[in-house]
Amino acid sequence: MTLAAPAASRVLVVGSDADVSIALHLHLERAGYAIHCMPGPAELEAIVRAVAPHVLVLLLPAAPDGSWGPALSTAANTAKVGVRVVMVAPSREVVEPLAAVAGAERALARAEVLSRPLVVVERTIGAVPPGAVSSPSPAQRPAPAPAPTHSLADAAGPLAAPRPRTSPVDLMALIDEELVDEPRSRPVPTRVEVTVSLVSEHNFYVGPTRRVDSGGVFIATAMPPPTGTRLQVRLGLADGRRIDLEGEVAFVREKSATIGRQPTGCGVKLFNLPGWAVDAIDRFVLARQPIVYSPQ
Repeated sequence: MTLAAPAASRVLVVGSDADVSIALHLHLERAGYAIHCMPGPAELEAIVRAVAPHVLVLLLPAAPDGSWGPALSTAANTAKVGVRVVMVAPSREVVEPLAAVAGAERALARAEVLSRPLVVVERTIGAVPPGAVSSPSPAQRPAPAPAPTHSLADAAGPLAAPRPRTSPVDLMALIDEELVDEPRSRPVPTRVEVTVSLVSEHNFYVGPTRRVDSGGVFIATAMPPPTGTRLQVRLGLADGRRIDLEGEVAFVREKSATIGRQPTGCGVKLFNLPGWAVDAIDRFVLARQPIVYSPQ
């Protein structure tokens, strides 16, 4: 990988998804971006320092392991200093919770990127990527208008496919109008989907009463969200039924020598669990021992 820094915006792509990497390399390079690829998250911090990217794209696998933990921390730190972080995974169910942890600007499903690779460098209307190739000369520019706008094609460079100009739309204003009656301080819960079976790493946990209504569900994940995080949980039971619930991370189990082969993850307290679900879970834990958690 060449670390020389061209004048164009530098994009660093991290991950072993060959199809997505090739699509990004072909389309971004033709659009005037300088693209660097690395096959995995190892030594990401050192590579980021060497490349100094404007955009960092993480290509996550369907089940990220612990090797991605430091990469998410590096992504969060680079986002704080102005690097645009974009995360891609096979599904939004995988990428959205992790994007929230890493402070990513955008979370995308793999199919979205394959169908439109330039989406990873697009901004909201009116924004220009940092370090983009120079704009047309004054002789080539159209006559000034009262409210000039910049299309995404302009920002990408002269080799990008031309796009028809449309009337400027203030997307953030539209979102503000939709949310005007909602309390601004209310956090938006992260959505997760988990199915507990006799063989899953996910399991139920119980509290002092040894019933699930004093505990919740343990979600096995290499990168658990911090304690207190609010979640929207779609819980799949062993009998095939599913239920949507609200929850909150009650505890986090990190990887360490003391837990042996037990998976890392987090225990999520479930709210308003209906009686039929409590009964179904209590029957299930007769066949599979739950985790016992007693808050200190």
